[in-house]
Amino acid sequence: MVVHPHRHLRVDVYSFYVFEGSFWQGGGWEHLEVCSSFQELDASVAYYVRTGSWAAGGTFLIRVYCHGKLLVERDLDPFLTVKVPGLTSMRSSEDLRASGGLPEPGGRYDGMDEGTIWDVLPGDMYEIALESPEDIQVSIDWDSLALPELASPTLPPRVGVILDGRELEYGRNSTLDGCI
Repeated sequence: MVVHPHRHLRVDVYSFYVFEGSFWQGGGWEHLEVCSSFQELDASVAYYVRTGSWAAGGTFLIRVYCHGKLLVERDLDPFLTVKVPGLTSMRSSEDLRASGGLPEPGGRYDGMDEGTIWDVLPGDMYEIALESPEDIQVSIDWDSLALPELASPTLPPRVGVILDGRELEYGRNSTLDGCI
């Protein structure tokens, strides 16, 4: 079921995307975004990565709903490239083994071992995101991710959805709000 502030509509009418980034070990957080375009999806993923939350691991996926039914669920890790100042570009492979993320000579991480880098990276990303989020470069290989196009009609802005008994607003639904 779709929820509108003034009326209830049926979710089986609309198609939409849901991005989820979450981590629950030791308390955790959750970032869900309901949207109807690749641009919104791209901005949501970039926001989540730039908070430093992505570096902690956990769930990192996109779900595609067609007329209210789950059509596709894809993990984003193998399609994401992140460049943080002081490290080479990082990318996960299909088996989730990371490549890149090596210290650049003279940078903040120069001389640190991999474990230390990953211990400090989430906090560093948060600090960078507060000061200049565009310094954290986030790109998704949308062609390889190969998400299906949304069938018409797409979920309009200001209309929420109820998925698995949870009411989600169109846009950001996040315990990370206010982080950056």
